Amino acid sequence: MTKEQREKIEALVYKTMDALDKTGSNTQYYKEIFSKMSDSQFDKLIRSRLPFRFQTDVFNVEPEMSDVFDAFKVLKKPLMEKVKLPYLHKDADGNPVESKECLVIYINIKRLKQMRAKKTNTAIAIGKRDMKTGRLLGEDKGGLESNKEFEGTSALGLKYTTIENARVKADAMGAKTDAYNTINVKGEISYEDIDALKTDSLAKNTLNVFLLGANLHSNLIDEDYYTPYSLNKRRNSMRET
Repeated sequence: MTKEQREKIEALVYKTMDALDKTGSNTQYYKEIFSKMSDSQFDKLIRSRLPFRFQTDVFNVEPEMSDVFDAFKVLKKPLMEKVKLPYLHKDADGNPVESKECLVIYINIKRLKQMRAKKTNTAIAIGKRDMKTGRLLGEDKGGLESNKEFEGTSALGLKYTTIENARVKADAMGAKTDAYNTINVKGEISYEDIDALKTDSLAKNTLNVFLLGANLHSNLIDEDYYTPYSLNKRRNSMRET
């Protein structure tokens, strides 16, 4: 790398940071870093992945979108780009279809350690449960669906899978018993055969008890400030009279 090349790179970094950060703190930050670097160290830095990072400071250094637009103009890069979508369609020559112009950004997605260590298998059986909370226990714990699985099925539009995981395979004990009985008789079950009641959830009932203990009423399972037990008792008494 020649001296002129390094000067051009540094000047571009300073000009971009000036456009993004009107306080000049980022420009000063990189000037101090570059001044202590040899040419070999500078060359190693710019060849690394994403070498330049914007340093923010809450309430002090917070660029607005207009500043971002100015920085794109300095870099002479388009703000909106078309994205090639080869997984959707390719023509006879192998050229992928393109999206409409959109904002393209980097998103650093890391796989969670728990997913790598524990979410490597699943359990089919869902019989062993904590009867207070309905959560799966022991060797059946692998069948537990977390918020990430629900986000995934929702994003894929798997409505029936989401409902199955949230009811029959979750803590709707009455619906689960009915489902098992239907499978024993018919050998299969469909979405239309599942009819989970509003009160058929251990988690809802447990939370409702805690709320009542705190003198808070909700519509999780209660109706008109009556618990299912009180409402059923009231209805039975009205029938007798």
